Amino acid sequence: MAKYDVRVRYSFEGTYKVVAEDRDEAERMVTEDCGLVLGGNIHTTCDDDEVTDWKFGSHPDMQILSFRERDKKGKVKYTAMCFDDRIEELRKDIIEAIRQLLYAHGMTGITFSGRDDDPVWVIWFSKNGDPYECQVTGLEVTDSSLTVFASEKESGDEVTCHTPFELGASNIDWLNQMYEAAWLRLEDMTINEKCNRK
Repeated sequence: MAKYDVRVRYSFEGTYKVVAEDRDEAERMVTEDCGLVLGGNIHTTCDDDEVTDWKFGSHPDMQILSFRERDKKGKVKYTAMCFDDRIEELRKDIIEAIRQLLYAHGMTGITFSGRDDDPVWVIWFSKNGDPYECQVTGLEVTDSSLTVFASEKESGDEVTCHTPFELGASNIDWLNQMYEAAWLRLEDMTINEKCNRK
């Protein structure tokens, strides 16, 4: 029989209802004044009118982070890291964030103009497996998928990438950039609408 150190992460996910001036203050309040300790309860040091409620499940999600096998003398023979579950969870979380962002604005799709200051770039592969650098021009979501529209850098041809099968719609770094671009675009649209009403 061998001995193993199995490293795990338990995570509780929930929501704090916070009254704050802006998103930065809400984040600071939760980061600095709310928490959980093993053997204790969810708690906050904020006043009742600042953190009005919270909702958390009582059973955590568990992720196995690594295996470390030890020999009979206790020396480590090897360490095997486990990333698959965490990467897939993060990918799903970012896509869900894009979906909820669009849904919150009554949209299922968004377009980015070629004039955007900070475009998102992805790699699209042709049927022959040839890679092409492409600028993201739009996103479309359904309850079960994300489609990325992009313009090929050299030819300008429009291409599409579909989750979960194509790199351009599944790479977590690119997805994060798409989320940020969508968030900024919607913020600009909201500001412009307010200015036009005045």
